[in-house]
Amino acid sequence: MDPTQRLDSLLDDADQRDSALAEFCRELIADQQRLHQRLERISRISDRYQADLRNTNRELAESNARLTAALGEVRTLSGFIPICSRCKKVRDDGGFWDDVENYLGRHSDAVLSSGCCPACAAAQATVPATQTLATRDGEDPGESARLDGILSNAAWNEHPLRGEYQRLSRDYQKLGRRLHKISRISDGFQTQLKELNLALARASRTDTLTGLSNRRALLERLDEQAAAAPRERGFAVAMIDVDHFKRVNDSLGHAAGDAVLRALGAILLALAPPLALVGRWGGEEFLLIVPDTASVDIASVCERIRADCEAAVAEHNGRQIRITVSIGIALHDRALSFEDTLRDADRALYAAKSCGRNRVMASDEL
Repeated sequence: MDPTQRLDSLLDDADQRDSALAEFCRELIADQQRLHQRLERISRISDRYQADLRNTNRELAESNARLTAALGEVRTLSGFIPICSRCKKVRDDGGFWDDVENYLGRHSDAVLSSGCCPACAAAQATVPATQTLATRDGEDPGESARLDGILSNAAWNEHPLRGEYQRLSRDYQKLGRRLHKISRISDGFQTQLKELNLALARASRTDTLTGLSNRRALLERLDEQAAAAPRERGFAVAMIDVDHFKRVNDSLGHAAGDAVLRALGAILLALAPPLALVGRWGGEEFLLIVPDTASVDIASVCERIRADCEAAVAEHNGRQIRITVSIGIALHDRALSFEDTLRDADRALYAAKSCGRNRVMASDEL
């Protein structure tokens, strides 16, 4: 007989059943069962955190790989790039200007100074002709005027340096145009790289399914709020979880589950208070961070979210899917870390689910 069976038999014995020691044993067994459930739950949360971390690292690695490839393409470019002289972007002209520049490069020392993309060319066509005859980009108006003065001076018609100066002046203007074009190209690349960096920064902080902030952005905001908590008003965290989400995935497929998450994300974004940050924490869990609990009643906000989710439907392949959510709320204690606040919100969420789901629970009510 193993120890568990032996203990059960002793507790069932009539002589021992009502003793104080038997009651203590039963209480200890109940405590052990609760501890075991908590350990299992923490293990599941840890596994989910680990999976989310792997996914985040993979996404960041893919973003870095794309950026490295883009930078490699920029570094290996040679020659002149067809840049629109107005909007400063690479012209999408089917390679026409590339062919022209290649031809000029093979058959002469001329350089194509500029070319407009179709949109700018159409806009330029509406400009009066007097405005299109200005000095070409990069040319020095003062040098052009000086050369015109030299060429128009009859006293210098036979001067031996007149032709040399004309050649030097034209070479100078040609060099100015080329430098101006290279500067435009450099500015264009700089602008595009800035836009790429901004896009990568946004992508690294955005959940691709819902368009909300992702776990990384939420953690950064939590860290900022915890650092500011000693000198500002406290903040609150609400953890929102879709009830019976696995049932949706198992019965209707993961595409239906994605539709549910997108619908919930839209509701959260619409109801989030000003200055609050809402994002997808992972899986079917979402997080709402409210920075000023003095001016915002987070319990009322969460109750509104719960009610709107209960009344809403998610559309998928002509089917309407009804969902409910359970919400756990925790107010940040300035003496603790934001991880402690997250644990309190998670504990309140677990209580909401244990009490029947589709409800809002606060950690200070437990």
